[in-house]
Amino acid sequence: MVFLAALTGGTLLTSFMCRLSRRLGAVDKPDGDLKCHNQATPTLGGIPLFLAMVLGILSLSVLVWVYGFSWAVIGWLDWNLFTGGMFVGGLIILLLGASDDLHHVMPHTKLLFQIIAAMVLIGSGLVINHCDFFGVFGLSLGAMSVPFTLFWLIGSCNAFNFIDGMDGLASGIGIVIALVLSLLGFMTGHYGPAIIALALAGSLMGVLFFNLRPALIFLGDSGSQLIGLILGALTIKIASVNGVFALPSAGLILSVPVLDALLSILRRYSMGKSPIRGDRKHIHHCLRRYGLSVNQVSMTLWAVVLVTGVMGIVFWFADGVQAGLAALTFVVLQLYVGSRLGCLEGRRLAGRLVGSTYRWKDAKQTNKSQPVAKLEVLWERMEPLFEKMQLDRAILTLEGVSADGRTKYETYQWVRSDGLMAELLGSQWTKRFALEGDEPRVATLRLESAEQLWRDEDRIDWLLQQIRNNMRQASRLGNEQMAEVKMKI
Repeated sequence: MVFLAALTGGTLLTSFMCRLSRRLGAVDKPDGDLKCHNQATPTLGGIPLFLAMVLGILSLSVLVWVYGFSWAVIGWLDWNLFTGGMFVGGLIILLLGASDDLHHVMPHTKLLFQIIAAMVLIGSGLVINHCDFFGVFGLSLGAMSVPFTLFWLIGSCNAFNFIDGMDGLASGIGIVIALVLSLLGFMTGHYGPAIIALALAGSLMGVLFFNLRPALIFLGDSGSQLIGLILGALTIKIASVNGVFALPSAGLILSVPVLDALLSILRRYSMGKSPIRGDRKHIHHCLRRYGLSVNQVSMTLWAVVLVTGVMGIVFWFADGVQAGLAALTFVVLQLYVGSRLGCLEGRRLAGRLVGSTYRWKDAKQTNKSQPVAKLEVLWERMEPLFEKMQLDRAILTLEGVSADGRTKYETYQWVRSDGLMAELLGSQWTKRFALEGDEPRVATLRLESAEQLWRDEDRIDWLLQQIRNNMRQASRLGNEQMAEVKMKI
């Protein structure tokens, strides 16, 4: 009943949210770079997911009332503490993700609220105190219990955010892992967390109907981060017996999204990029290069997650050195396959690790040799294009990461006439897109007109492509070469 209630609620609520998102303008527009969907697609898929999950859990009260289902079976006090912490923590992540989907949220702000949500769960009693490794040896965390639990929850939360890059991928993976955890929970007597896992699986399946390619709605950050937080918490709860956490088994169940995130971080580090900057070398992108369709990639990774989940259950009951070696071999094999697919260049990573000091100095010198003047020249060359598009003001904001790890901004503005400044807020158009180069950045372009802005999407897309192409040229050419760059109009 919990599963079916969540499935029904997820289907109906997601259908409603598809319409509501369009009315509210909460849509994700393609940018031709990281966002390659064909049309503007509603986001905020995390809202129906959360509400359907709550509906599924509340349906348990019907079982209690109609069938006399005993609360003692799931542990009344433990159920209420954990479920209450899950609700509050999930609500925090949901609001954070929805804010990021509607308005860009800075990475450090995201991390702060992820910590708050994780601390709520930890306050409900969800703490990893002791880890077991196949009965061969154990590790008591002591004072590191809370930091390690915090790391686990935040890591799971961001791992699903990383892997949510293709229609139906993250939602399908979430369903498989939730069902695996539910099975393991019923097998080991963790009935309360198993029921919550069933509610998550049902609500995700309702969302999946609208998330398969061509997607009618995206999970967004609100959905992907919510899935990661809940599954991370459920894994701790279900894979623990008498306060002892079966870390290898839990790691195998979550291994696909975790390893994808790990490979992404290592890959970006090897290329001298910030780990929060997106790219198109995730495992699903690499599989697409082998000729698989979007749905084929999603189903392939669902099957891989199912295999790793079953392996996690098998190793939960296995003991001894042989089991440990087998699990380690399996994880190494996953890393090797990911590297061979193109998710990580081992030689480049090794070179960065060996020569990190030299490369870091070299990178700083490179940044100094690319003065802001080149960007100003580029911006001046765009002015005839703005005139041609009948604009009154254009503002370009570049967001990057400085050498000390802080976010830095550069802003360029063009105005047709100072006398029109007070009237320009009548018609606006804003676009965020990624810029590649030696120093990857996120650009925000705002176009304004005192009358009616020319809303020709093809023309605006062409404008963005011109900016992107010239920014790549600006990152490659020196000061003398930059003077000879001409805009193709």
